[in-house]
Amino acid sequence: MKIEHVRVFILNGEKAHAQQVKQGSINTEGSWLSETVIANPMSNYPEYFDRRSSWLGMGGRVIVQIIADNGLEGFGESTGGMATASIINEHISRILLGKDPFQIEKLWDMMFKITLPYGRKGIPIMAVSAVDLALWDLISKARQEPLYVSLGGATKDKVQAYVTGNESTKIKDRGFMGQKLAMPYGPSSGWDGMKRNVALVAETRDILGPDMEIMLDCYMAWNVEYTIRMAELVAPYRVKWIEETLPPDDIDGYAELNRKVITSAIATGEHEYTRYGYQQLIQARGAQILQPDICWVGGVSEARKICTMASACNLEVIPHAGGLQPWALHLIFSQVNIPYAEFAYYHGADKTNYDVVFEGVQLPQDGWFKLPECIGTGLSLREGALEVLDELTR
Repeated sequence: MKIEHVRVFILNGEKAHAQQVKQGSINTEGSWLSETVIANPMSNYPEYFDRRSSWLGMGGRVIVQIIADNGLEGFGESTGGMATASIINEHISRILLGKDPFQIEKLWDMMFKITLPYGRKGIPIMAVSAVDLALWDLISKARQEPLYVSLGGATKDKVQAYVTGNESTKIKDRGFMGQKLAMPYGPSSGWDGMKRNVALVAETRDILGPDMEIMLDCYMAWNVEYTIRMAELVAPYRVKWIEETLPPDDIDGYAELNRKVITSAIATGEHEYTRYGYQQLIQARGAQILQPDICWVGGVSEARKICTMASACNLEVIPHAGGLQPWALHLIFSQVNIPYAEFAYYHGADKTNYDVVFEGVQLPQDGWFKLPECIGTGLSLREGALEVLDELTR
């Protein structure tokens, strides 16, 4: 089996949004994730305080379709829009054509090395990630087995999900492990913002009751001193972990937090890249919970290595957006040290078949994901997908 075609698409945001509104899976106001007050690295600039959409420029979804000479196809995706798509289309695809997709370690190494002159983190690794995911989907389909089997087999029969978002009424009594709150305020909002953060946590604990877990997502918006103070203030409400409080390069700061914060675990890694970045984080003992995003970190190939590195240090891995990414869900089932799957009610994810691109995206039932019953990731392009995808040409 050889790679015959590499197709690269960018999701057309306007067309996709119109289609989702038409099918009733989202509203016209946009997502809470980008249109409500959430602490972020730009919160100290008043003109960008209210909405992350006012400054985010990451680009839209990038879809990769790898087609083999026997007609089998594999799908992967990442973000970064035209920047990511161009790297795949104009550079990476050149070394893939005619290659054996089963040589996936070799192909990953080649993709990493050819992008080194302008890569190592960020957009180039997002491009590598999308291709790697498509390769794993393809070879597991060729083996006629679920992706988790190709990754070593199932380590659990089901995995419990938690929900990220601030709408507690959507979460209580639905079987989820808990709720991860998007913290609205950071240091620029002073003591008043701290009190409002605490009030949100207290209200959530009151709604969820004593047994469900609460986690805090801080999206790189806090600093060491602020995090330590907030950890003390929310300690009475039994917060399980505090996530991504610092910029990803402040590894020494994370190590300090991991030593000094004793009432909650420190979690991070969403914006870290490859095993090399995680090696530094692990060596510094910067977190108790590692959170690679499989669509950014380097794909399945790198995420597996990170899980192995973490297991040697008795650390848990909980992939960012793991329950929203079919490839990550298979990884979760294949790894002993991944206990939970993140889920979120946004972009229509509370609707069956909400995705405008793929059929086969699995949703949790009663708060739990079941072991996937599919070949590969189970993904295929849904009817009408090509109407919302713009294909790059060479």
